Amino acid sequence: MSQNLPLSGLNVLEQCGWNGILTGRLLAEAGAKVIRAYPENQDPLEKEAPFFGNSTTSIPGTWFNSGKQLFPLSEGNQGEKEFLELLKNADVLIEDWGPTNKIFQATELQNLHEDLVHLSMTPMGLNGPWNKLSTNDLILSALSGGISVTGLPNMAPLNSYGYQSYNAAGFYGAICALSGIRLRDITGESQQIDFSVHEAMTTCTEQVLMQWFFPEGRWDPIARRQGSLHWSGGYEVDLDQNGRGIMVTSSLGLQDVLIPWLNESGFGQELSDKKNFPDLVSLVKNMPVVMDALHDWVSANDAEHLFLEAQSRRLPFGIVRNIAEAVDSPQIEERKYFINKKVPEFGNVKFPGNYMRFSDKNTHLSPPTVSNKHWKQTRKKREPQKTDSSLGPLQNIRILDFTHVLAGPFGTRILADLGAEVIRVSTASRNSGANNPQHPYYNCWNRNKKSVTINLSTEAGKEAAKQLAGKCDIIIENFSAGVLERWGLDHKTLAPNHPKLSVISMAGMGNSGPWKDFVTFAPTIHALTGLTWATNYPGNHDLGMGYSMCDHLSGLAAALGAFEVLSHRTRTGKGLCIDLSQYEIGLGMMATSYLDFFANGHSFEAQGNNHPYKGCAPHGIYPCEGLDRWVAIAIENDDQWKELCILMDKEEIFSTPRFYNLENRLENQHEINEIITAWTSTHDRYVIMELCQKKGIPAGVVQDGADIGTNDPQLQARGFFQRIESETLGNHLADVFPARFNKRAPSPAQGAHALGSDTLEIFTDLVGLQTEKVADLITAGILS
Repeated sequence: MSQNLPLSGLNVLEQCGWNGILTGRLLAEAGAKVIRAYPENQDPLEKEAPFFGNSTTSIPGTWFNSGKQLFPLSEGNQGEKEFLELLKNADVLIEDWGPTNKIFQATELQNLHEDLVHLSMTPMGLNGPWNKLSTNDLILSALSGGISVTGLPNMAPLNSYGYQSYNAAGFYGAICALSGIRLRDITGESQQIDFSVHEAMTTCTEQVLMQWFFPEGRWDPIARRQGSLHWSGGYEVDLDQNGRGIMVTSSLGLQDVLIPWLNESGFGQELSDKKNFPDLVSLVKNMPVVMDALHDWVSANDAEHLFLEAQSRRLPFGIVRNIAEAVDSPQIEERKYFINKKVPEFGNVKFPGNYMRFSDKNTHLSPPTVSNKHWKQTRKKREPQKTDSSLGPLQNIRILDFTHVLAGPFGTRILADLGAEVIRVSTASRNSGANNPQHPYYNCWNRNKKSVTINLSTEAGKEAAKQLAGKCDIIIENFSAGVLERWGLDHKTLAPNHPKLSVISMAGMGNSGPWKDFVTFAPTIHALTGLTWATNYPGNHDLGMGYSMCDHLSGLAAALGAFEVLSHRTRTGKGLCIDLSQYEIGLGMMATSYLDFFANGHSFEAQGNNHPYKGCAPHGIYPCEGLDRWVAIAIENDDQWKELCILMDKEEIFSTPRFYNLENRLENQHEINEIITAWTSTHDRYVIMELCQKKGIPAGVVQDGADIGTNDPQLQARGFFQRIESETLGNHLADVFPARFNKRAPSPAQGAHALGSDTLEIFTDLVGLQTEKVADLITAGILS
């Protein structure tokens, strides 16, 4: 089956730890041949807990290395020769050696391989004052801003469960690798890609940058923690009559569906009072009153019933499931997301599916194989087009964008940043709230795009959309399943006349299954997959992440899918249809916890900021001098623990039996945390970070939006922020793409366009209609 996948024929050589581990897996899912080469018993993922039963087989190592060939290198010079021999036929090298741990210099590698795509995936990037920081997922999440908005305001902020910084890095890294391939083929030049996990994660924290970029009075410029309540005030986890959590939202159908439903149940009559709430605007302005009514209603009902009834009414509620419950849904069963796979040293276990589906038959990678075989295929060279690399890897590619809110627009923003011409289609029914060009949220995700308006409720509008689709390379949409088909814009309908056209569908639940019509946003997915349950203080289950991570990852997946369908077209001359279920992206975020459950019967319980699988102790977030000032510290070995004891002037406790080794520290974490708190609370957070980092101790400030915008010297040194001009909100800050291609960063050249401002140009210059015809269609409400 691999020869029919989009990246068949692509050779990828990998030698990286957590920073790039998911990148190789994603490329393998799409058909690339990925060889992971490490000296025997030195692969850092082999030692990651938890393990399959009593074996020495790591669950994270198995999941993230699935689909790869593990190539044990010999020791010393012989291993170096073996690595370089593998490199001869590699298209892409993925490594995270960093500026202080380089095995080979970039120039040396490129001299050996004149058109190598060399992807360096380091925590902070290869240059800048923080480029040598000791990090892990906790530290990277702290520095990025995500932790600052997760948890309760009167308690320590929370790290989210599930390697989220490495998830973001993995998707971005795969996009970078395929961008490098396209740039190599365009220019004939090797590509050195300098990727920063810190920058990548910072782009995926939703409101953190938005509130800092647009401090216009509607909110605090610094996004704050507010438990499960979404920054918009319209999403929250409430507890039902049995103490079961459910994510409820007033974001859709508030006036027409939700309030009448409450009234039917004997609740929310005050919301129907036309004197106090004459229209939708008045309700939105009094959102706390609406959410209080929902809270009272949920507390008198059953969460499971409310979840299913809400979805039948097209409301994106999501019940909070634990791990054992999350793996059991009719949608998972129907789409065969789990199938048995044989794990070395353990046996058969239910294995999660791939992140994306290119066909109904190939949705699972197998655990990695160990072999010293070299590539079966030699690297294919193409004649370069010799065009300008500054135009980006997606130059001359046109995307028709039918997406809305965050997930889809974030994905198409990435494609626009990388040089694609993105034409965003808006309709009157979706031109409100976060979909309105006057809203900062819209401006964050829709830069570098053109805007057209089409009334798709009319036959003439559908025909105009079909004409426009025929001029594009890819359609991306995140409607519910079946909408594009009803409009005649699905891949099956368009392919006979436009065989090179691809369609990427981002339906919340995918295009098939009993839940295919369910409506979802990221908080819905977080709740259903167990992420909300796992991201909590011990004993709690009703908080979850403070931002919409699954939306960001789904957007990244769509952008990656765009590169993959283009690779497929280059190889076969034909377009492709991708079924990208945002639910399955969320399931993938939790895959290791499911494997732990199936293999070991362990249903994960929230650990707060303690290491989820007891790999580090201490591992926490500690108060510092000042109001709501925090620092994250993670001790990975006994040497780091000794250095921390010396820094705290507590050297004597290092040899105390109850703290001496990891096992004992895990048993006494509460006492250790009190000792560390006594030290950190009298010091500045950046001072603590610097003191620890000088001793090689992973530590990082819990940065908020203001810190990221003004106090982070790494982002400033690498030019992470630029100013751009929006047609609706004027001049504002924007973050850049988190990688440098041969030292050049893709630039957010322009802000969001006003609604429909490009309609005339697109339909005359591109579609080829006469100006008078377009004017008539605008006047008739077809293109307006």
